Amino acid sequence: MNHSCRYDILGFTKDLGLNLEDVHNLYNELINEINFALAELKIFIAKNDITNISKIIHNVKGVTGNYRLIDIYEETTKINDALKSNNYNSLKSDLNNLINICYLAVKEIQNYFSQRPVNKQHMT
Repeated sequence: MNHSCRYDILGFTKDLGLNLEDVHNLYNELINEINFALAELKIFIAKNDITNISKIIHNVKGVTGNYRLIDIYEETTKINDALKSNNYNSLKSDLNNLINICYLAVKEIQNYFSQRPVNKQHMT
């Protein structure tokens, strides 16, 4: 685990065998995807559109699991399970919590890369 980041970006980099610049680009794409998903999610929350909320949660769960964003993955798993069992009691608060977790994750990932030179360094 990285000392300045709760996400295992260095391990992710080593496992993929990529340089930090390439991984930085991948995480930038991930951040764009998360931001787009959150914008859509807010619209579907306002419309109480459970079908599209479920689709977004499923997609975010998959991508964040691949990128080792464990806190987001765990929250989306919890929400996904509740949606599958038609348990909507705490859905709105769970979704708001997910949105907050995502915003914090994005800031932390951006901060991680802003503190490191990412020009074709190969992580070994």
